[in-house]
Amino acid sequence: MSNNSFEKELVKPEEVILWVPGDLTIDSIGSGWENIAMRGYTYNYLDVNIPAMRDYMIVNYKTDNLEMKRRGSNSWMSKHVNSGTVSLLTCGEDTRWAWNDDLEVVHVYIDHETVSNMANQVFDYDIANIRIPDEVGIKDEILPVLSSLLEQELRSGGVGGNVFVESIKNQIALHLLRRYAKLEFKEGLCKTGFNQIQHKLLVDYIREHISEKINLEDLALLIGLSVPHLMRKFKVDFGTSPAAYIMALRIQLAKKLLISKKDIPIKVIAGEAGFFDQSHMNRVFHKFFRKTPAEIRQEQAQKITQIQID
Repeated sequence: MSNNSFEKELVKPEEVILWVPGDLTIDSIGSGWENIAMRGYTYNYLDVNIPAMRDYMIVNYKTDNLEMKRRGSNSWMSKHVNSGTVSLLTCGEDTRWAWNDDLEVVHVYIDHETVSNMANQVFDYDIANIRIPDEVGIKDEILPVLSSLLEQELRSGGVGGNVFVESIKNQIALHLLRRYAKLEFKEGLCKTGFNQIQHKLLVDYIREHISEKINLEDLALLIGLSVPHLMRKFKVDFGTSPAAYIMALRIQLAKKLLISKKDIPIKVIAGEAGFFDQSHMNRVFHKFFRKTPAEIRQEQAQKITQIQID
């Protein structure tokens, strides 16, 4: 979807019925879902002009052997649709659709920002433009399943509903990107690392909070970047990911404390260095040193004793 599409008066999910008259069968609007919506309709045969949509729209068909036509800027596209096939309205363009019999569908709407944010998490550079061309009556093994899960949640609900919907929304966004999207990347945004002030802010913050859980969101907020942009610049500036850098500091600190403060229990040192617990610290040390913290401490004590004897 190009940025120019946002200059138009785009149709929201709840406004589709004004352009495509039908009977509403299911509706998620008002259910608390964020940046995703579901609406079901039954239609008589129609030939209608549909203005540019605000959101990406996935049409799930519940009618078999129906001829579906779409006219874009140049010519008609025609396909026979069945249960399990989908159409995509995604380009932010005015289109004309027609079908020759009664029709039942369930629409899933997912907003542009969700797809854009997912793209920035998946790819190494910020996205300048995302375009997902319109499709008519395509076979897709994933979208009907995800849509069915959303419909089931809307009809019956359950514990953790918002978390469940959020996860399905992200899976839909990722699937659209992997299978249908055409992407244009912004050039040169991450060929350099942080400026001097940003670098110092990050280093100071991490060292001051090394005993606590450090979130990427907090680091990004600290220097005014998105999380994906932070991660890409961090790799350029530090040569590794934030998680790897933080873990290396925790290992260094824990090893220093093991040697310099031999009377402090290892579980206390694990907490001061920011490990979840002593078991977590044991696993990390064994991975990096092939030794446990206790073995490293004992080995250092033996070296000191040997020096004293000599």
